[in-house]
Amino acid sequence: MLMLCNYSVDASVRIQNIKYQGNVVTDEVLLNNALYIKSGDELIYALVEKSKQSIMDIGMFKSVHFYVNKIESNEYFDETDSLVDIVFVVTEKIYFLIVPKVKIDDDRFNYGAQLRWDNIFGLNHKMRASVIDRGSTLGVKERRDLFKYFYPNVNDTAFNFDFLIASENFVDEENLSVINREDNSFRFAISRWLTKDKHNRGWFSGGSFSFKNRFNDDLVNNEKSDEISAVTLGVDVGYKNINTFKFNRGGKAYGYKLDWSHDSFGSETQYAKHLLYYRSYYRFRKYPISNLNVQFQFGHSNADILGDKAFRLGSRKDLRGYENNRFSGNTLLLMNFEFMFPHVNYPAIRYVTFVDIGNTYDALNEIFSESTNIGAGFGLRWKISTFVNVNLRADVGYGFTDDTYKFSFGTRHAF
Repeated sequence: MLMLCNYSVDASVRIQNIKYQGNVVTDEVLLNNALYIKSGDELIYALVEKSKQSIMDIGMFKSVHFYVNKIESNEYFDETDSLVDIVFVVTEKIYFLIVPKVKIDDDRFNYGAQLRWDNIFGLNHKMRASVIDRGSTLGVKERRDLFKYFYPNVNDTAFNFDFLIASENFVDEENLSVINREDNSFRFAISRWLTKDKHNRGWFSGGSFSFKNRFNDDLVNNEKSDEISAVTLGVDVGYKNINTFKFNRGGKAYGYKLDWSHDSFGSETQYAKHLLYYRSYYRFRKYPISNLNVQFQFGHSNADILGDKAFRLGSRKDLRGYENNRFSGNTLLLMNFEFMFPHVNYPAIRYVTFVDIGNTYDALNEIFSESTNIGAGFGLRWKISTFVNVNLRADVGYGFTDDTYKFSFGTRHAF
């Protein structure tokens, strides 16, 4: 709804106040940081629209629109100016939710629950706590427990902080032994947006510290059980500019990540792991609800990490159509392509066709001599706009290398 009036040719239209409606939980500080306008500015509708989209990109709202109110009195500016209020109207999502976590990969069934609390304090803090039962292997129960917290724009600055603590175990069968690998880890990271404003987009850089301890419990011969830990320093630099629309996303993100572990700062294992990534979400002018999503990853590690290869492929998120962790190695090459198009009458439901291409290698030079693996298939996406980042997903993939079909289900996008 727009409330406009006729302004004289010589008069400029200026913004007196910026107001909000519908933000029951969300603090105005968070909304103000998303704006490209301020009180006293000349009214430029392109910047108001850009501010509206920036508020939507926060990801906390089902919808955002605005209207303009003319101000009759003129207390602050010259009488040749006309004054207006810009009023942004937001529809908030549900921010506290306990989500059943169900993952189906054919014969593998994982279940559990995740507590999701978004927009804590009305400032877009996020908390996740999850308990996942992975079933059992050879009578050994497998599970994963996780807690993480994300604090953006610390004290209204360009710095962000996140913390994670996790505990999990999984069973390996190797060399006539059955080993229950028990991992306990924590990680904290600090990053900073390099732009001069507070719009949380553009170039960024960051660093992290993590510690991971692994106890290899040999269930056949206890004397062979051992323990090892890794202390890792991380670097993360990149660019992110992704827009959130009612039914899909647009924009791109790319960057470089380094994880470095060395005995000089107390680590019992040594490696340097590099990852280059690129993601784009293309929208079409004539079909704005349709998407072509593209992802590229290239990674390399100079050594194993806690006895495991640095990279694994084969899951509902990377190389669909194959067994979980079907391929492993210290070099990674991965490309994903998804084309999504909406149901004619219910655009929140979208159809998808996908092609995944990738492989892992023991050495970097094997990329040029060994073939890649291809997975392809189709699926459905259902965007649940009432909640934050809940997109129900069901895929059926065919792995050409193994001649296998795999079905998977999840609550988030593949990438």
